[in-house]
Amino acid sequence: MTFLIRVPATTANLGPGFDCLGLALDIWNDLEVSVTGDKLQIELQGRNADFLPVTEENAICQSMLAYAKRRKKPLPNGLHLLCINRIPLGSGLGSSSAAAVAGILAATAILDIPQDIEDQLDCAEQIEGHPDNVAPCLFGGLVASTVDHGKVFARKLPISDFSLVIVHPNFIFPTRTARAALPKQVSHRDAVQNSSRVLLLSEALRTSDHDLLRIAMQDRLHEPYRLPLIPGASAAIAAGKNAGAIAVVLSGAGPSLLAFSPSCEANPAIATAIQEVFTQAGLASEVFFPKISQFGATITSI
Repeated sequence: MTFLIRVPATTANLGPGFDCLGLALDIWNDLEVSVTGDKLQIELQGRNADFLPVTEENAICQSMLAYAKRRKKPLPNGLHLLCINRIPLGSGLGSSSAAAVAGILAATAILDIPQDIEDQLDCAEQIEGHPDNVAPCLFGGLVASTVDHGKVFARKLPISDFSLVIVHPNFIFPTRTARAALPKQVSHRDAVQNSSRVLLLSEALRTSDHDLLRIAMQDRLHEPYRLPLIPGASAAIAAGKNAGAIAVVLSGAGPSLLAFSPSCEANPAIATAIQEVFTQAGLASEVFFPKISQFGATITSI
């Protein structure tokens, strides 16, 4: 039997929700997995197919192994994986979280493990190191999450139907570089700024309060340290706002920028303004206009 695993892209942080808030997007990677033959076979299609390993070192395979070990079940020797990738790598759109979740669900399917989304979430968080992307990847929609004594607690939050613009500059910004840019300590003033803003952010997203959203998406914990490392990013945020965006923030750790737009009609102008700044900074870029996905990852037998 062949199983189709579908996993969405995600955007995390959303300004002040550092490492605890994420949103599922209607951009999907597909994985077809089946038990066949006597060895591992991996086919890659779509984005970045030439850059990903087709061995056991593949991130999806590693996640399959991790979940099989967690459930004390051996993986079969003969596996065929067809990976169809639409989420760009290293973009701040949750490609590594999508791979982790895809591998966990693939192991769930082929090993006939009963569905346990909380166990899957705990395993995915251990693989990724934080739950902000993997939680919405599994649950869909807007998700707040935290970790307590090794267990992830996540809750789906209500969100209005916002129009989104994502601009992904052609700039390599590894996660380890983004993490290394953060200070080891922050002031109480900055901590209060973020904790107050993230509470208001959840209300602004629920009610589609644009004025509140402009205030609530301000961050002091990660963006001030990461934006200077991405050429043109700070100016691109200003340009996006001047072109009509309600708010513009880093998508995850970046380098992509996420803009909340007042309408679909305003999207092209916002995207163009942001792209022009990146072009002036010497970076080509691409644009996405994704919808919010209220659905998370799925398993279907085909």
